[in-house]
Amino acid sequence: MSPTRIPLMPGPWVALSDAEAQAFLERLTSVLIRSHGAASFTRNLPISGLRVTALSFYPGWLLAEGEAQLTPDEIGTFNVLYGPGFMSVIDGESGIIHDLNTGRIPDADLKPDGESADGETGAPPSFLPIPLTKLDASVTGPDYLRFFCGSVWGDEGPFWLVESPDAAILQGAKFSDDTWRQQIKPIAMKQVDDHLIGEAVVGYSGSLFWAKFKLHNGVVSMEDDKPLVVNAIPIQQYRSPFRNLRPGTMKTADTRDERR
Repeated sequence: MSPTRIPLMPGPWVALSDAEAQAFLERLTSVLIRSHGAASFTRNLPISGLRVTALSFYPGWLLAEGEAQLTPDEIGTFNVLYGPGFMSVIDGESGIIHDLNTGRIPDADLKPDGESADGETGAPPSFLPIPLTKLDASVTGPDYLRFFCGSVWGDEGPFWLVESPDAAILQGAKFSDDTWRQQIKPIAMKQVDDHLIGEAVVGYSGSLFWAKFKLHNGVVSMEDDKPLVVNAIPIQQYRSPFRNLRPGTMKTADTRDERR
C-alpha cells in the first residue's frame, strides 16, 4: 500500500471546493510572488487536495494543507497559516510563529514607512494584532504544542506527536514486539505557575521518544526526553517547504492550470 499524507496536526479537516481552492491559490500565489517572484511553487507545480482546519489557539485563523506534484513520480505536502491580513507558507522555521505571538508582523494594509495603501501619509507603523489566545491545559495548550512541533523542524524534519497507535507517522513501522503500544497516550498537560508542562511521545528521525515540553507565552522548549523505540519508523523525507515526500502521482486535475 502506498504511503498516505501525514497531516501536520490532527483535527476536523475540511476539503475546499473547487471555487474555494482556486481563490485560495490565487491569494497564496500573490503572496509568494512578492517573496519568490517567478519561482513561486504555486505557479510551477500542480496542486491538489487543499483542505483546512480551524486553530483553537488562534481564534478565527485556519491551517491549510495541500499536495504538490514535485516531480512526475514524487508528491510533497505543504501547509499554510492563514488569518486576517496574513498568509504564510510554513517552512520549518519558528521565526514567523514567534513574530505573530509577539505582535511583530506588519499590517499588510500599511506600507513600512507609515504610508497607507491609498497613499495617505502620517499614519504610525501598524502591526497585526497578536492572535494567540491564553493557552489552557485541556484544549488550546495541547493544540498549540501539536501545531508548533509539526511546524518547527529539526535536522530530520518535524517532531511528530504520537498520540495513537494508528497515527499516520507510524505507517510502515517495524517494531520487534507490542510493548511500544503501552507508551502511546494523548498529550498530558498541566498548568505550573505561569506556564504549561506537557508530556508526549514524539516521533523523530525514525525513533520514538518520551518528551517533556514547557510552554510559556507561545515559546516551546523541550525540557527532557528519553528514547523509547529506536530506528523502527520510516524516516520521513522533506525539502522545505514540503514535507512527507513520497512516491506517487496525484489523481486529481492540475489546479495550477485552472487558475490561469
